[in-house]
Amino acid sequence: MTIAVAYRPDEFGRAALDWAVAQSKTSGEKIVLINIGRTEPRLDTGFARGNHVQSLEEQLRSQGVEYEIRQSVGENVADAVLFEAEQCGASAVVMGIRRRSPVGKILMGSVAQQILLDASVPVVAVKP
Repeated sequence: MTIAVAYRPDEFGRAALDWAVAQSKTSGEKIVLINIGRTEPRLDTGFARGNHVQSLEEQLRSQGVEYEIRQSVGENVADAVLFEAEQCGASAVVMGIRRRSPVGKILMGSVAQQILLDASVPVVAVKP
């Protein structure tokens, strides 16, 4: 089986990845790290680039877990994460969450909320 991690290069993505690594060490499941950039990845702070991706690979290798990193670009991050999770046969999706005001949710939507509502597998939401 596989643990899909909805990853951003920040403390929330790190919390999700840390949880997945601990789970993988216990269960032996492969980790598929999913990082989605919006239209222009060079300007998207949520898209991991260059040295950050290399650092992730080194960390995962040193942890001794089987992993794969998938990166793509899409307008709807939640749909893209769910698509990649389905493609890799994920048994669960892990994501870091942050507190948002009700107004913030209305104005900007919520990737986490959409993943929670639309995922066909269990979703684990972790906080840093």
